[in-house]
Amino acid sequence: MTKTKTILVACGGHGRVLLDSFLNLGNSVDGIVDKNLEINSFVFGVPVVGGDDFLKHLDPKSTQLINGFGYISSISFRKTKYENWVDSGFQVAGIKHRSVICGGECDIAKSSQILAGVVLQNRITIGENTVINTSASIDHDCVIGNHTFISPGVVLCGGVFVDESAFIGAGAIVLPGVRIGRNSVIGAGSLVNKDVEIGTVVVGNPIRALKG
Repeated sequence: MTKTKTILVACGGHGRVLLDSFLNLGNSVDGIVDKNLEINSFVFGVPVVGGDDFLKHLDPKSTQLINGFGYISSISFRKTKYENWVDSGFQVAGIKHRSVICGGECDIAKSSQILAGVVLQNRITIGENTVINTSASIDHDCVIGNHTFISPGVVLCGGVFVDESAFIGAGAIVLPGVRIGRNSVIGAGSLVNKDVEIGTVVVGNPIRALKG
């Protein structure tokens, strides 16, 4: 039986956090793909094997990828990479740090990334390719859509709905029952006390919309 290879794609700041967490869970990583790193160099003992073209030489049926891309000016970049990999037949591995506290009856997609110190209360849904970053707190009955990025220290109170491809900046607080539209951006430190429309950028305490 062919052993499944694990490859981290992109090893900047976010990627290194994922790599460290993945290795600390006792998993192995066979290589790093990153055009900005020198081939045959090492990160946490894992070799850099090439740039993006390296993926063309891999068998998708026996390879799982880790999405090391963080928030790069927009969510769409991470989403596009993920969808291209899945369409090519690759598996995409998720990560759940050993320190995560998780309540009962949660539905968490396998490709999601849940990092150190996160608290997930009961009956939470988390979609594909979503990041729940360091020390975020997600309360009961929240629904977080695919490709969403929840930054460090974010607090979602109970019953919050976050549609796909939204970005919530570090330390933002979202009050109970608020709905956040897809492709919206919540600035760091914001207090979200009302619904946010699709594709809107909001900042402040309480939030106000930025005009494009």
